[in-house]
Amino acid sequence: MKSQRQLQMGEAIKRAMSNIFMQDDYLRVEGSCMTISEADVSPDAKNVKIYIDIFGNEKLHATIIKSLNQLAPKFRHQIAKKVMLRVVPHITFVLDKTQDHVASLEGLLQGERKDPKSE
Repeated sequence: MKSQRQLQMGEAIKRAMSNIFMQDDYLRVEGSCMTISEADVSPDAKNVKIYIDIFGNEKLHATIIKSLNQLAPKFRHQIAKKVMLRVVPHITFVLDKTQDHVASLEGLLQGERKDPKSE
């Protein structure tokens, strides 16, 4: 279970990253659109995983995440300017696959409703 401090730091970092992405126009990449779904801060507050949901060209997802991770030190420096933290955590970008899981679960549920054997 996450502490209140972790949740607050995660939200502050998420908002700061959203502002950075919008200012520098990182959200649009060659036919794709990105959104930040969550910022997960570790218990010691030294690391943060930022979950990115990418809509569009699925072939570029791994390349986009790799590019963002290469730019992580730059983003960390910008977060340090925007958010008042004692220690700015190291950033790791992760592809958020929640929507894929939701779609597969919905497909399974739809299949169960249509299956006459379950009656």
